[in-house]
Amino acid sequence: MEVWEKVNVGTAFLKSLHGRKGCIACHGGKEGTGTKEELHTGMVAYPSDGSGAKNVCSPCHEEIDARHAKSVHGTQSGYLYSILRRSGAATVDANAQAMFDKQCSTCHTSCGQCHISRPRAVKGGLIWGHEVHRTPSQTDNCIACHGSRVGEEYRGHHPGIEADTHYLHGMTCLACHKEDELHGDGQTYNSRYDVPSLPSCRDCHPQVTTQDTVVYHQYMADKVQCQVCHSQPYKNCYSCHVGRDQKGLRFPSQLDFRIGKNPRQSAKRPWEYVVLRHIPIAPDSYDEWGVTLSQYTSYPTWEYASPHNIQRLTPQTGYGKRCDTCHGSKEYFLTPEYIQQKIDEGVMVTEEIEANQSVVVTQPPVARMSGF
Repeated sequence: MEVWEKVNVGTAFLKSLHGRKGCIACHGGKEGTGTKEELHTGMVAYPSDGSGAKNVCSPCHEEIDARHAKSVHGTQSGYLYSILRRSGAATVDANAQAMFDKQCSTCHTSCGQCHISRPRAVKGGLIWGHEVHRTPSQTDNCIACHGSRVGEEYRGHHPGIEADTHYLHGMTCLACHKEDELHGDGQTYNSRYDVPSLPSCRDCHPQVTTQDTVVYHQYMADKVQCQVCHSQPYKNCYSCHVGRDQKGLRFPSQLDFRIGKNPRQSAKRPWEYVVLRHIPIAPDSYDEWGVTLSQYTSYPTWEYASPHNIQRLTPQTGYGKRCDTCHGSKEYFLTPEYIQQKIDEGVMVTEEIEANQSVVVTQPPVARMSGF
């Protein structure tokens, strides 16, 4: 955005509750007359960064600020936990923490980066002339951070892959992802999948397990994740090594669709089979941080996924006409042979054979229902 657009406050903002407080109430600086440098002394460009006394929003929104300070959005705790468990350490040292803060936690969100401007991770810029909006912009806020995978999938930006049916029906991110999930509930979680308020397909489609007349649902609702039948190919990342390109990261990616064993099986996610996404981590990913991933093979590098490209009929369902695309076929499954193929292509490493033993499918399931 142009400089004048970034500082434009607009008439609507000046008349709003926040606008009437005045610039100094939030940004600091000095009253009176003088040079720009004199009046900007002590000015805070991003007054909603931090929490508590460091967050200008907190006095009026204390309860939300306290919850957000421990949320996945506010802490990036999922990324840090992923590094820690593969290193076998309880905490990271000061050097690794500094590297994490520099390369990872800059993606955390503050109040202003959702409700006033685009996130700083994508160069910022005011969205509504500094107006504070209760509801973030799907394009300028949600997808600004989550665009490379979720945003592209949801809006159908991959050639040959349809947009998500929910997007085509006008649903935004906030139709499913509510305030309690985004702001947090005051607890710190090791993964977004641990958040209790994370939405589920069954929140809107409870009939799948109660009174659905679709025979496939009656038989498979508690055996396979919804996305196994209703997702399309999605982005997978390979060969990520910190410090490999000009920005310090390398992200080769491919569209793929892989079904595997459920690494997060629980009462909420009872399915035996789910779709898996390859995450960008290699044994030497954090060598430059001084972090050795001694437990690299203890955790899968193909992890539970929830692609945002849902369609009722998909290739793996045979567009509603066939079952043998999955039953008795290895075409869509994460098999040991497939992992070896990726190793031979140079996009996975040999340690991943051992790391993914718990999620690979050695023999696809055979249909047991009459007519399948």
